Amino acid sequence: MLRRFTDWLTDRLFEPSRRRYLAILSFFSVVLLPVCGMAVFSYWQTDAELTKAALARRRTIAYLAGVSIKEKLDRMVDLAVSLATRVRFRQLVAAGDWEQAVAILAEVPRDFLFVDRVLLADPEGTVMADRPRIDALDTSLAYTDWYRGVSGGATPYVSEIYQRPREPAVNLVAIAVPIRQRDEMIGILVLEVRLSVFLDWVGNISVGPGGSVYFVDRKGRAASHSAYPAGGKIVDLAAVPEVQKVLAGQSGVELHADPTAREERISAYEPIPGYGWGVIATQPAGAAFSAKHATLRRLVKIYAFIIFLSCGLAYVIWRTLADRKRAEQESRKLNEELKQRTVQLELANRELEAFSYSVSHDLRAPLRSINGFSQALLEECGPALSPTAKSYLNRVRAATVRMGQLIEGILELGRVTRSQVRVGPVNLSALAEEIAAELRASDPVRSVQFAIARNACARGDSRLLHSVLANLLGNAWKFTSKQPLAKIEFGVSEDGGERVFFVRDNGVGFDMAYADRLFGPFQRLHHLTEFEGAGIGLATVQRIIYRHGGKIWAEGAVGRGAAFYFTLPG
Repeated sequence: MLRRFTDWLTDRLFEPSRRRYLAILSFFSVVLLPVCGMAVFSYWQTDAELTKAALARRRTIAYLAGVSIKEKLDRMVDLAVSLATRVRFRQLVAAGDWEQAVAILAEVPRDFLFVDRVLLADPEGTVMADRPRIDALDTSLAYTDWYRGVSGGATPYVSEIYQRPREPAVNLVAIAVPIRQRDEMIGILVLEVRLSVFLDWVGNISVGPGGSVYFVDRKGRAASHSAYPAGGKIVDLAAVPEVQKVLAGQSGVELHADPTAREERISAYEPIPGYGWGVIATQPAGAAFSAKHATLRRLVKIYAFIIFLSCGLAYVIWRTLADRKRAEQESRKLNEELKQRTVQLELANRELEAFSYSVSHDLRAPLRSINGFSQALLEECGPALSPTAKSYLNRVRAATVRMGQLIEGILELGRVTRSQVRVGPVNLSALAEEIAAELRASDPVRSVQFAIARNACARGDSRLLHSVLANLLGNAWKFTSKQPLAKIEFGVSEDGGERVFFVRDNGVGFDMAYADRLFGPFQRLHHLTEFEGAGIGLATVQRIIYRHGGKIWAEGAVGRGAAFYFTLPG
């Protein structure tokens, strides 16, 4: 058919008549219209993908900044709690010897540079002692935000931003912790932190040219902002739309107009869980999309060149009726380039795997050294170490173990993503029985009732589905550890003609408001001190189910257990 069209076109091109020009016009239409259509579609698709990538990068920056500041706040709260629970310190507070009690903490501002001042108050909020001395003794601070927060819940509280009413009048955040004896609050320990510390913490986070990262407290006041000095007037950003959204618990990224700067900006916002604070990463749209615009300009030039080449080719065909040999050479060249690119892609994948292995090995080696030397120090110098020093070393060892678990989880997630899925019949009931036996053997003392359905079969990769059940049943085993009689069930049901497999337990459960975070890497709904884990298991499960073409979801309630449902095609 193509040959007949070529012959017809040849006759018409060299025919001295009106049909010759119609044939030329038809040829140009056949050649140029698809090229122009492909150029427009490719331009639109590339623009959408690059826009999505730019927005995703800013959202990732906001998320990582939020994780960083949460870790810093957690560290400050942990420090305040550890100081407030010292036995001698509590005894002095209980005896009313406030000056001796604060003398124990006199070196804290020097040892922990982010602490500006240590303050002790009685349960009514009256200042009893501080270091360095700023407030007059017997001054009531019951009006402060930190006093209302700590007295209302009797738990550690991170205050809103405020300015110290006395010199030096600096902007501060207070970490207030109740000092308790038995079940009674006998005093309040307050660590005051300057806002300049927050600016130092985020100073190394780069959004890009013209961009900035800033944090706001629960009332929308800026804790750190590159445009405002940390020691100046407290800046209220509560009217900014992104701040309002992040304080409402929302996270996202959007393109909006900035009326003050008369330009468009990209703003990504992420709440900081547990503190009511939020982080915003913002950058002018022109700077954020500069790489995208450069790529699109190159794409336009490439397609302009292609169209120009098509016109030149049409002219040559019109003059010489196409050089078929050259077309064959071009085709072979493209095929050869495709083969070369395929080989390069395979080499890149191998190098990536080798890099992952090398990174994991290089990371594990110093972790083992840290853990080993910490253990050696505990064993050899244990009697000479204070309880606080031993606690610090044990926390170092625990952190290295958790870091190792995170590294292993990341590698496992990568292996699941890259591994080939070998589909075949799988007896999920047999796999569940095997995993249940292993869990019982790991802790024979526990009283756990397993209910496993018989002959629950599916089609999939046996090795990957074993990992799915191992993670789901392992989570059920872990989160039922506080139940006197734990119940774990694996079964299958029908839903609209589709088989739905499930793992159900009567453990601690979870709040459905946070269900969308369950399957994200490193997302945890319970504190590490309650239940161990790296936060990778459910992300691995989700990727395996998605690679099989299935879907997975969860249901639960706090204190009433959880259920995980998944489907498998076929």
